[in-house]
Amino acid sequence: MSVEPVEFGPALRTLRSSQGLSLGDLARLVNYSKSHLSRVENGKKQPTSDLARHCDVALGGEGSLVRIAMSVPRRVRQAMAAPTVRQLPRSVTDFVGRVDLLRQLDGMCPETSDGRYRGSPLVLVDGPAGIGKTETVLRWGHVAAERFRDGTLFADLNGFRQGGSALTAEQVLRRFLHDLGESGAALNGRDAQQLGVRFRSLLTGKRMLIVLDNTTGPEQVRPLLPASPGCMTVVTSRSRMPGLLARDGALRVQVPPMDPEESLELLATLDPEGRLARRPEYLDACGHVPLLIRIASRRNMNPEFYDSPCRWESAAMLRLFSMGGDDSTSLRSLLSGSYEVLTDEATRAFRLLGTRTEGWCTARDAARHLDTGQSAAEELLSELADLHLIQYRDGWFSFDPLHRAFAIERAGAVRPERGVGPV
Repeated sequence: MSVEPVEFGPALRTLRSSQGLSLGDLARLVNYSKSHLSRVENGKKQPTSDLARHCDVALGGEGSLVRIAMSVPRRVRQAMAAPTVRQLPRSVTDFVGRVDLLRQLDGMCPETSDGRYRGSPLVLVDGPAGIGKTETVLRWGHVAAERFRDGTLFADLNGFRQGGSALTAEQVLRRFLHDLGESGAALNGRDAQQLGVRFRSLLTGKRMLIVLDNTTGPEQVRPLLPASPGCMTVVTSRSRMPGLLARDGALRVQVPPMDPEESLELLATLDPEGRLARRPEYLDACGHVPLLIRIASRRNMNPEFYDSPCRWESAAMLRLFSMGGDDSTSLRSLLSGSYEVLTDEATRAFRLLGTRTEGWCTARDAARHLDTGQSAAEELLSELADLHLIQYRDGWFSFDPLHRAFAIERAGAVRPERGVGPV
């Protein structure tokens, strides 16, 4: 479609120059990037009504810039300016700590201190179930949103939901393109590759944050990556996604358990009476995992929460850490979501090693229990570690009490089917 010449750019340049202001001066006044204003002045980008209004106020245009911007035919404005989307879900009000993680994410933003852009960064935020990956990203994203003037896109790809079906990249692309103003007719008949090309084209020259939550692997992520400098993609996953790090150059932010001080601070906001805070061993039983601390605080009237924590080293933990009827707050459901994406060989290894080992063991120990070669055992241990189901480093592995309890339960569920010992 041909677009009639628009005179907003020259009018803006004339008014700015009459005030003795540089592009950088105007950028600071209206809180738009210098490069964006340059494209507008040169006619390479159409102004939004928001930009025209800000420039009018900053330059004393008395509404002249808004009138020029609005004189452009509506069909042209719609063709050249996509709607601004702000899709980040709300973050919890009692978020605490994680200062180092928030600082890491800040340091990975595409905009440098001198206003330039250093590409389109891709960040992987990984950690075990319930550790607070999504909440950390949302807390940071809401604060950082002002750096991404053209909007924020968010999608839960449903990667680790028990019994759920993960979204494909094509499904997410269709939704994103629709949200960015593409009509259904324009998307019909296009395959995933064509949709990806259109998505990257729409994001050219824009400053957008894309959050892809709850992903399982690189194949879900790669078609959704923008190429435009100024855009940033943050991926959350229980998987370490070594392929995304190696091939796509993703920057990694690993979310660990909270430190004891952070756990106590969170508990103080959730349990103002301090009943659980007087029993710090319960924070250890929760593994300093934010979701489990939240569940414990909501169930602190249950007498079982005041029994000896050694009882939590059994399958009872899986029952206690559940809010009933809500899979998103059930430890068993969360762990099942990770367990279900393992290969058959890895699920067997998880069950066997969880029931037959204690403390820290070597890969050679794993090979003996699994009746396999050491290299094969190491591959299985790596698969389990990539999903944070075990701790594995320098050839040694171990289970924490929560994952061991789940492994024992899974082994018990399989044993009657086979008529043999734990498998």
